[in-house]
Amino acid sequence: MWLELLAVSLWGGIVSADTTAALQIMISHPLISCAVVGIILGNFPLGFTIGILLELVWLHEIPAGSASFSEGNVGATVAAALAIITAQKTGRIIPAVAISLLMAIIVSMIAGRMVIWMRTVNNKLYNEVINAQAITVRQVEWAHIKGIFLAFCLGFFTTGISILILVPFLMPRVVSVIPVSMDHVLEPISIAFLGVGCGVLLFLFKEHKMWWLVFVGLIGGFIAYFIL
Repeated sequence: MWLELLAVSLWGGIVSADTTAALQIMISHPLISCAVVGIILGNFPLGFTIGILLELVWLHEIPAGSASFSEGNVGATVAAALAIITAQKTGRIIPAVAISLLMAIIVSMIAGRMVIWMRTVNNKLYNEVINAQAITVRQVEWAHIKGIFLAFCLGFFTTGISILILVPFLMPRVVSVIPVSMDHVLEPISIAFLGVGCGVLLFLFKEHKMWWLVFVGLIGGFIAYFIL
């Protein structure tokens, strides 16, 4: 368990760093990050499912410049871990997924506030370099490395601490008090998140005046359905 927690936390750090600080090769997207969590924790289907449900939710947020945004990638990574571990402990997938999706929003909001703090620290690092009497390449490199490390630590500790707090003290207990008969009530929560993601996608199509792509996708989907 501890090795798995360490592995997931390390992956959370990589996800956070990939979002803005380094790499930016899209492995931080929920579809990928949650699938990797599923591989680490031995339940790829559930991890991948969480990734599908959360992939589009924060798509409209651009983590650039001074823009305020939720750290949805880290939130999704935590949600995948919570869903898998809680399902293993309780044997009930539906409430585990529903609660984990809600936790993804809370964790992403908290991590988003931490990003603001991280920017403040990075700004101080930048000012130290700029105000130096003689700026060297080594100073610039170290400032950049510190910024990347700070982003990694944000994801690492957010992921690890969230799992350590929520899994032993909250998730299984909440699931245990929910009657099995209520599972059919909680199941639509997953569909709702998928619906929100689709709504965000349609909003982006409208904003960029690319409605025609929606119809291309629909036509292509129908053709693929009837041919395959």
